[in-house]
Amino acid sequence: VHYKRPLSNTMCNPDVTASAAGAGSGAAAKKKEELKPAATAEHGLSLTLIRARADYEHSSVTAWAFVVLCTASFYIGPFLLLSPLFVYFFHPRAAGTMFCANIFLAFYPVGQWKAIPRLCQLFYSVFDFHHNLTPRLDERAREENRLSIIAMHPHAIIPLHGFVWAAICDQVLPHMYGYGCTTDGALVLPVLRHLLYWISAGSAQKKKVLHEMQTRGRNLFILPGGVAEIFLSRRRPSGDASLPVTQTIKARRYGLMKLALETGAAIYPAFVFGISDVLDQLAHVDDGDDSPSGPKDDAGHGANRTIFGGIGKVLQSASRKVGGGLTLFYGRYGLPIPYNPRLSLVMGDPILPVEGEATMRNVRGEKRTCVRVESPTAEQVEDLMGRYTDALHRLFEQYKAEAGYPNDALRII
Repeated sequence: VHYKRPLSNTMCNPDVTASAAGAGSGAAAKKKEELKPAATAEHGLSLTLIRARADYEHSSVTAWAFVVLCTASFYIGPFLLLSPLFVYFFHPRAAGTMFCANIFLAFYPVGQWKAIPRLCQLFYSVFDFHHNLTPRLDERAREENRLSIIAMHPHAIIPLHGFVWAAICDQVLPHMYGYGCTTDGALVLPVLRHLLYWISAGSAQKKKVLHEMQTRGRNLFILPGGVAEIFLSRRRPSGDASLPVTQTIKARRYGLMKLALETGAAIYPAFVFGISDVLDQLAHVDDGDDSPSGPKDDAGHGANRTIFGGIGKVLQSASRKVGGGLTLFYGRYGLPIPYNPRLSLVMGDPILPVEGEATMRNVRGEKRTCVRVESPTAEQVEDLMGRYTDALHRLFEQYKAEAGYPNDALRII
């Protein structure tokens, strides 16, 4: 089935369009009050943010060292793979040894290491991490035993919040932990692939995803924005969260909606405030946002209509072809040392693809699902998409003030 995309970029519901068009502040506030909460206590979600604390004592130096290692691993992997090419001109034998070592590191089997998610709690103190997840959510997950997809936005330049998700699942939500999707390219980069496999990440190919969900009965963690959101991500210039910024995410993913319908998995929409301010990159891609609140260049146009925006488009195109994000990112002092804004992870109530209950046999017994749709129609996919994007918008509005971004707006494309 071919699903047509919208003819233009739109907000996820008419309220947002009206606000972007310049509706009065009084009318906008009234509309915000009328929005139905996306996260409720009934489903084990806190209506206020909870500060996360690690289960063990540690020094700030240890925490920063681990965070920098995880960040730098996105550079260390490519460097190790390419280093034999440069060493060859000076010492061919050493280059051959390095090449063999890289092949071993890139392809020998690596499995989940349960100590690493616990170690990832070091992220909490560095980013003053908050969330809306309670033990009751995990109790419901255990009682219902329902197959689920956790779809988190934005992707950001590099997905450091994937490590935070591993930590919070290990600490609070062990029954929601499952399989994380990543690009095949990342899974051959030494050091990076080890970290990813240790937190139970793997290939995003549909055959592998279906095996993990249907055969092994594992929940799916995914960052649907993918490469597109990498190049939409940009750190606000001043670092001042109170300044109004339109955050753009790529959430209209029809393949994800079709996957949910085919597997009967409930979708949990999730958003991480602050993750786009952790790093910056050399070149962005213009998101076409010419609204008053969107970032502007000196000519008053979208902030990326520059030579760097053109470079960003080239890198984005290349990234899609190789199946991974090819971008030059940096943090403090121009190094892969991230800034440390406050991060707040919020999750909404589950969205059921269709009404009705079913069970699915797998190697772990049975898993509850919705009624599965083998061949979803365009109307079913579009209906689920509408409910998903609407929930994301309501989730954003529900928590943005408490998360420290009271004047931001969400734009879904």
